Amino acid sequence: MSADPAHALADAGLARFFALIEARRAAPFVWGGHDCCLFAADAALALTGKDHAAAWRGRYHCAAGAARLLARLGGLSALASNAGPQIMPLAAGVGDVGLLHHGGRELLGVCVGDVWLSPAAGAGLAAQPLGAALAAWRVGNA
Repeated sequence: MSADPAHALADAGLARFFALIEARRAAPFVWGGHDCCLFAADAALALTGKDHAAAWRGRYHCAAGAARLLARLGGLSALASNAGPQIMPLAAGVGDVGLLHHGGRELLGVCVGDVWLSPAAGAGLAAQPLGAALAAWRVGNA
């Protein structure tokens, strides 16, 4: 019996996704490198092969630059909506993108089951419960 090619692609995407999570566990926070927007885009890229950040990757390197870019792109919700259709946050699955509120600001996180992960202020990844998301988007191959 031959393997289903779609299933093999999904398995490869999940392997890339979890390799990304492992690689970022101790990565320092870097604007334009390891921040919430690029972490979400990198997770979607690992799962789907589509780089939603291709048009703006490498275009900012500080908080002010990120804020200017986000203003031009319509904010975090508009940016996250590029990943796929909006869903209820509690319906999120592995790899879906969520809009979270933490430390007085909004940020993007990536679902890894029952928690959202996002780059931590100093280094690594911080976790928030699935119910902490204000909105969520299903990451797909479209």
